[in-house]
Amino acid sequence: SSASPSHRRREATRRSLLVRTIDAMATLAAIRPSDSRLGARLKVGGTGGRIARKTVAAGAGRRTTSTRRGPVSIRAHASSSSPSITSAPDGSREADVLNALRNVIDPDFGEDIVNCGFVKDLRVSDAGDVTFTLELTTPACPVKEEFDRLSKQFVTALEWAKSCNVNMTAQPVTNDMPDAVEGLKGVRHIIAVSSCKGGVGKSTTSVNLAYTLRMMGAKVGIFDADVFGPSLPTMTSPEQAVLQMDKETGAITPTEYEGVGIVSFGFAGQGSAIMRGPMVSGLINQMLTTTAWGDLDYLIIDMPPGTGDVQLTICQVLPITAAVVVTTPQKLAFIDVEKGVRMFSKLRVPCVAVVENMSYFDGDDGKRYKPFGEGSGQRICDDYGVPNLFQMPIVPDLSACGDTGRPLVLVDPAGDVAQIYGAAAAKVVQEVAKLRAGPKGSLALDEEGVAGVDGALRVQLADEGGMPFYVRGCDVRRSDKSATADGESKKADFLMDGVTPVPDDIAPVEAHVVGNYAVQISWPDGFSQVATFAQIQALSRLPAGAKVEA
Repeated sequence: SSASPSHRRREATRRSLLVRTIDAMATLAAIRPSDSRLGARLKVGGTGGRIARKTVAAGAGRRTTSTRRGPVSIRAHASSSSPSITSAPDGSREADVLNALRNVIDPDFGEDIVNCGFVKDLRVSDAGDVTFTLELTTPACPVKEEFDRLSKQFVTALEWAKSCNVNMTAQPVTNDMPDAVEGLKGVRHIIAVSSCKGGVGKSTTSVNLAYTLRMMGAKVGIFDADVFGPSLPTMTSPEQAVLQMDKETGAITPTEYEGVGIVSFGFAGQGSAIMRGPMVSGLINQMLTTTAWGDLDYLIIDMPPGTGDVQLTICQVLPITAAVVVTTPQKLAFIDVEKGVRMFSKLRVPCVAVVENMSYFDGDDGKRYKPFGEGSGQRICDDYGVPNLFQMPIVPDLSACGDTGRPLVLVDPAGDVAQIYGAAAAKVVQEVAKLRAGPKGSLALDEEGVAGVDGALRVQLADEGGMPFYVRGCDVRRSDKSATADGESKKADFLMDGVTPVPDDIAPVEAHVVGNYAVQISWPDGFSQVATFAQIQALSRLPAGAKVEA
């Protein structure tokens, strides 16, 4: 051969890498599992792809079959054939019950539970016994105990009412999963936890958030999307730390720890992967789509750092419901995390919360110290309309629990850190429920020329009763907050070339709402802007009806 020795070595290395990659992917696709090095660690079983539904009580060392915490139990899913009851004949006892229940307000929707359509299967006996079902949006509803208490309080206050029995259920699983993704058909919501920067505590957030949702009563799974440095094998301690594959269907069965289904490349027997980007995307795609998750209320995706092929593959293959962004207080973290927020906005994935890790610690002298500065998390919220910020303290136990394989929220469920994770999980549940109700506003080009100004935009906000108002496109573009970093206060006044001023008649190429709080706008020069509704609401408005005569 005329090839040089160095060329032959590179070719041998490339072929070896390719063989190892194909070997791993073939095993995950149930091709010759017994002949594969990875398949040697994948146990072939006949579980049919179902996750064992067991859980361990927090702080206890023995297993129990209990799957609920707190005084109010809630069935996972209700019958879709049962209609909502919103009215009854005047003067009837059923009408009295509905009127009493109108005093119970859902804090997310700002409506009473009757108008929200939660009340079903209402029955009133001649003796005055009242029974009905409240079908909530999720089993993990953070106010279900309050709904139960208030419903009984108002109904039993009726003069004729003898007793009140409330059955709690959740709406049936519905999602936008493609028909080809069979294993995810039973997944209700997919939550991406992302940072776009390594070392900020993203996996810690993913794991503790998942187990907090589990303790709230939801069925939860975690997918570790980082094949280069999988974290779940270290942060959890399943009894069977090996993925199983169904011999007939080729479906991967998640391993299970404390009632949560877990899938990670680290449980496939090869630790971390060494392979090129396109191969990683294919591997992630197969692991996601061939895993039999069963019925889940929330699938938590522990996203890898960056905004490359793997992240785009996940966002394009899966209908992600929402994203939780993880950062630290430094400006350097903000720069990277901002890229992730923009990526999600382009893919129409709303960010519902920011978790700022390592925010502070409380000294023995009673003072609060912030060794890494402050402001990164708050700025993400302000600039991109993310509604919730959670600042996590520097606590040695948080990292220690991750290293020992038992998340802190399970070790100390009543501790201060667990309470913050509880608040974060509750907000995720609430924001996802709000997304089901539709966006709070809209933005479109004033094609009818109502404002009489080139490049004018028509805006409608629920906070203002849905009445349209008009703003100039150039004002929206110049209001971009991401361009106003220190020393760059004038950057928003120029196009992407940094020289040409933003023209007064500039108009968007495309615009779509992202979640409930912002709109993503694409401009002719290629700039992608995320403008919050609050930001647009504060702009100068054009008078309607001032259409210029031809």
